Amino acid sequence: MKTTLTINQIIDEWILSLDCLPTTKEDYRRKIQLWFRWLSNQGYDTRSPSRTNVLEYKEYLQKQHKSAYTYHSYVTVVRLFYRYCYEQGYYDDIGRGLRLSLRQRTHCKHPLTVYQVQQLLASIKPSDIVGKRDLLMVSMMLMLGLRTCEISRIDIGDFGLVDKTPVLRIQRKGQVEKRALLALPQRIMDLFEDYISERNFTLDEPLFVSHCRGQKSGRLRTQTISHIIKQRLRAIGVDDPRITAHSLRHTCGSLLVERGVEVEIIKELLGHTSTSTTRIYVDMAIKRKLLEDNPSDVIAEMVAEKPKKH
Repeated sequence: MKTTLTINQIIDEWILSLDCLPTTKEDYRRKIQLWFRWLSNQGYDTRSPSRTNVLEYKEYLQKQHKSAYTYHSYVTVVRLFYRYCYEQGYYDDIGRGLRLSLRQRTHCKHPLTVYQVQQLLASIKPSDIVGKRDLLMVSMMLMLGLRTCEISRIDIGDFGLVDKTPVLRIQRKGQVEKRALLALPQRIMDLFEDYISERNFTLDEPLFVSHCRGQKSGRLRTQTISHIIKQRLRAIGVDDPRITAHSLRHTCGSLLVERGVEVEIIKELLGHTSTSTTRIYVDMAIKRKLLEDNPSDVIAEMVAEKPKKH
């Protein structure tokens, strides 16, 4: 580094310069710290890494079986950091021109089948407060298509009524206010009431909190939510790196497409800015249909028939 600032001071300065949400800044800080931790563990000088080191880091992440989205985001943070360092005259832009394969940029999370959804919900027993919490959380992600960040931000007071219809106000990804309004099925309301009946609460408290003994009951973070969902999936035998907490959102979208719900309606439910994103689920539904009802079987049946003379 061509500066007397420490690495932590440079990180602080970089984070402060970012024009993004606090949660995004927190995520960037965590990911750039992982990069420096990796450098240190490999015995490299953290103040003078090379482009070769970045390429090695890419390979390391791939071998860790990180999802394409996670892999891409980790490397992108490193690229952004060294672009900033270059602009400030602190260091060379060792991430410039670093390419990620097109495969890594494509959609990679797989949805659950209807049977897997039924298995998952049936496996979560609401016999204690943790079971009640997890059943509500999973159900909301499946039925409303919510992201982990949106789940984490929900407060108890965000539930309400509009013209006698149960609704939920949520803060969408990239937004700073709770503007989106979602109508809630009775199933969600029943699970919500069952869960909060176990707690002493005020309306401004987070809905989903930790219930670990001996620990402070705080809001569940996105990483914790992802871990809980992954553990619940493994409990029913689903241990695939392409199926994660975000897969519940994709399951919601793809099942709605299969049931014939209009793309524009699904777009509004999921909070997409463009229908082009929502059409991912149309592609999913078509691919699943091809697997379940193989059109090739029609040709196979035709050629298997005895030829008829005309």
